[in-house]
Amino acid sequence: DGAADEGVQFIAGFVFVFLFYLAAILFGYAIANSVVEEKQSRIVEILAAAIPLRQLLVGKVVGATVLAMGQMVLFVGIGLIGLSFTEYTSLLPAMAGAAAWYLALFVIGFVALACLFAVAGALATRAEDVQSTSSPVLTLIMIATFGGLFVSGTWQVVASYIPIMSTVTMPIRLVEGTAAWWEPLVAMIISLVAAVVVIGVAERIYRRSIMQTGRKLTYREALKLAD
Repeated sequence: DGAADEGVQFIAGFVFVFLFYLAAILFGYAIANSVVEEKQSRIVEILAAAIPLRQLLVGKVVGATVLAMGQMVLFVGIGLIGLSFTEYTSLLPAMAGAAAWYLALFVIGFVALACLFAVAGALATRAEDVQSTSSPVLTLIMIATFGGLFVSGTWQVVASYIPIMSTVTMPIRLVEGTAAWWEPLVAMIISLVAAVVVIGVAERIYRRSIMQTGRKLTYREALKLAD
């Protein structure tokens, strides 16, 4: 039974990782491509005359977050209902608690990543540029998600407090029963602080680079631009 329970716990961890990775990639690239299309077609100039660029960014991020969160709730709900019909119902309380914290951490991490993908679109001048401008974000996602799945011991504890990585690592620890009740709360506070910083920097880069149509910009060049 112990080995079987460990197998179910690993599968749950993999599902957390897969869902986060899938949502971040699908919705993230959708945001980046939407931004670069508006920039390339000059639609953003019309929009900027009507609403502040900050509101334009917020609208894109909120829309994507609502859609992504809706999918996560649906998939997690289906998974928990399915588990209730198996012989592993004893794991249901731990799974439900882990899923709740996963969804909370998911929202925080996804909003930060969505802003970074919007920046990737703003730095580009055409759709082909998005692949290169978004590569740092993609690298961050891959390290955070898959790294969070395969670490163990002390490294797993450390990873469960690192923003983005904590989205998958902390729920895994909760499923395994190795995290105290207060640990996910601390991880969420750390993620919130990090997200506020990332969003602030991303908003500044987005605002400065979205109107630059001459060539593809780097992150460093965009930060040096005047408002």
